[in-house]
Amino acid sequence: MDKLYIDTNNKAVTVELPQHGTVKVIVQDGKVIRTETTTSQKIR
Repeated sequence: MDKLYIDTNNKAVTVELPQHGTVKVIVQDGKVIRTETTTSQKIR
């Protein structure tokens, strides 16, 4: 699984990327305060 690494002032945040879907990163004052991951599936 692919990962996204976000380096903030005090620590690194790791977000695992879904095979299909979206990732939202909410940032406030230069710090990641929340991540939201939505996973989707392909319809054949």
